[in-house]
Amino acid sequence: MKFLRAGIVYAAANVASAAVPFLLLPLLTRVLTPEQYGQVVGFSMLTTLCMTLSGLNAHAALGVLWFKKPREEMPAYTGTAVALAVLSTGLVALLAAAVLAAWPQLAAGISPTWGALAALTAGAGVLLQCRLVLWQSQHRPLANAVVQVGASTLNVLLSLLAVLALGMGSEGRNGGIALAACLMGLLAVGLLRRDGDLRWAPRGIQFRELFAFGLPLILHSLAGVLLSTADRWTVSAHLGAHALGIYGAGAQLGMVMSILADAFVKAYGPWLYARLASRKEGDALGAVGAIYVAMPCFFILAAGVGLVLHWASMALLGARYQDAAAVLPWFMLGGAFSGVYLCTSVLFFYSARTGLLSLTTSSAALCGACCTWLLVHRFGIDGAAMGFALTQGLLALFTTTVAMRSFDLPWGNPGRALRSWHSQIFRAGHASPSPLS
Repeated sequence: MKFLRAGIVYAAANVASAAVPFLLLPLLTRVLTPEQYGQVVGFSMLTTLCMTLSGLNAHAALGVLWFKKPREEMPAYTGTAVALAVLSTGLVALLAAAVLAAWPQLAAGISPTWGALAALTAGAGVLLQCRLVLWQSQHRPLANAVVQVGASTLNVLLSLLAVLALGMGSEGRNGGIALAACLMGLLAVGLLRRDGDLRWAPRGIQFRELFAFGLPLILHSLAGVLLSTADRWTVSAHLGAHALGIYGAGAQLGMVMSILADAFVKAYGPWLYARLASRKEGDALGAVGAIYVAMPCFFILAAGVGLVLHWASMALLGARYQDAAAVLPWFMLGGAFSGVYLCTSVLFFYSARTGLLSLTTSSAALCGACCTWLLVHRFGIDGAAMGFALTQGLLALFTTTVAMRSFDLPWGNPGRALRSWHSQIFRAGHASPSPLS
């Protein structure tokens, strides 16, 4: 079945691309001090924050426009999205440098120059996402996987060269991340032109549509950053670079659950878009059934992954970072909640109700950030991990509740939805046009 094959490819690519820096973690925790690793975490946090403004979420718009616009118009929209990403990245780089010049403690004390480089890294990542998102919508998971794993491998090879051969410490790791991102961003533009998916023909209507889609998402994206990194910002500001290094090592291990959830949604998103576009009752039931099946599966998976990581934590982290193992259960729980959120957030993107999604995620982010602040003051880095899990839980609860009240889908018929999903799974093996094939 096409959906399941795509899911396997995306999952394998996500695991492989994450496994490369994951395998680098035992080396970094033995070569870098907790303070130096804290600077690596600070650079990563700032890059994630800058990505919310670089490109104005144009890459997310491309994935939806592919299903709504004539195919011959898409290359021009892609060209406009690339231009938007380049222009906005320059402005964000200046802003990031200015903020770090005034408040260096926000990102473990890294310099304004590294702040500007973090913004450039984020902008290059948006360019790469433009290529990957279109491949995802075009049902080309293998091409997506090859480039995704290649980007991660280049990132690690350059970091190894800088950290081990040149002895550059945390700056070597951060420099490897930035250089790899910029090279992959240039490659992504080249691949878009080669495949005929990019044409330099910007028009006012294209900018207006991309702005209309992306501007409401800025609040949502900022809320997403707050949801995923409020714990780390709080640790950096109140406990310092050493504590951030310890906590960041545990967070890196905890990313396993989020990676698996993201792989599922990359395969599930285009399939759900197609089901909603068909307007058939059976397709709607199957879509709801898939959501109901996925939710408990995330928690079962989190329990298994958490046990494995706890058992392997000494080998992965080393003696100096063993305090990070205590936060793993909270990251597993938060990752499971993140998967629940991702299942329902796809509905908001398809319907272009990004303003409603922004309001929902912002509410969860603000509540979670306040709780995280209090928990860090009370329990230190353990409190930060508790805050992460609580925030992700609020996000899953708010988004699922709003989705059930806002979208006309058969939420109240779980039995029929599950039976429809089950029948579609087995029918896909015997019939060619199937909701899951």
